[in-house]
Amino acid sequence: MRRTASALFGLLLLVIAPAACSGGDTPEENTAQACGAADDLDTALDNFRSTLSPDATVDDVRSARDELSQAWQDFDSAATEVVQDRSQELDEAWDGLQKAVDDVAGDATVAGALSTLEDEAQGVKDARDDVVSELGC
Repeated sequence: MRRTASALFGLLLLVIAPAACSGGDTPEENTAQACGAADDLDTALDNFRSTLSPDATVDDVRSARDELSQAWQDFDSAATEVVQDRSQELDEAWDGLQKAVDDVAGDATVAGALSTLEDEAQGVKDARDDVVSELGC
């Protein structure tokens, strides 16, 4: 299915890109904005992942997630302008990360959830990388 979505992306971008422009932005401007936002998201993801240690508190992880949230929102918005059909994959990956952080009990240690949190963060990174690859950033 992933290959089918990738194969259809090129064709869909040609059809969707002109309609996806908002406020007079050209497809090239939207792509440049998405690439910049992708770089910012990558940095924010690295920062989030650096908080994932056995010594981290739940509050540390939630605080890092909150900081990541703005970068996520900026990237999601920019990517949606360029790649309407890929935003669902990005949303699902982000929702998985949000849920994984929320599912860690307030009195629990992060050490017990490290594997799940790292997997979910990797899912967001993979979805981001897929879009960046398609954009040609």
